Amino acid sequence: MDQNVKRRDFLRNSALLAGGFLLAAGTAAAEKGPQKLIGYAEVDQDLFRGINRVQDPAKKTELERKHAPVIEAPDKIKAGVPFAVTVTVGEIVHPMVNGHYIQYVELFAGNEPAGRIELRPGLNQPVVTFQLALDKPVTLVAREYCNQHGLWESRREVALG
Repeated sequence: MDQNVKRRDFLRNSALLAGGFLLAAGTAAAEKGPQKLIGYAEVDQDLFRGINRVQDPAKKTELERKHAPVIEAPDKIKAGVPFAVTVTVGEIVHPMVNGHYIQYVELFAGNEPAGRIELRPGLNQPVVTFQLALDKPVTLVAREYCNQHGLWESRREVALG
């Protein structure tokens, strides 16, 4: 067996072994539940299993007050006339620091994408404005993604008037 074949086999087997260790470590970490980032709060893995929404609008938790998007838009619009929709992440404005920040805010008009804004920690506040023109009543759906608390969604009806 020549030297190149031995080297190739060694590299392939090393890569397979390293991949197995990484897979095993990832599986073990996922089974442990909440993760702790050095210098940051624990991360609740349940928040990453789906879309988070406010459970009881009359009794919002602090987590919901800080993460559920707040949609500001007119209650009634005129067909085809542009209007502004402002989405603020949380009633309590969400922090934008390196270890805890909003990665993006997106807006849907019904099932149609209306816009998406990527954010960066330290550079942006989690408040964005979209310009829309609609020709029918619709449910506006705002979503935002927090690096520590997952995907959050809020909805607001807009009627023609």
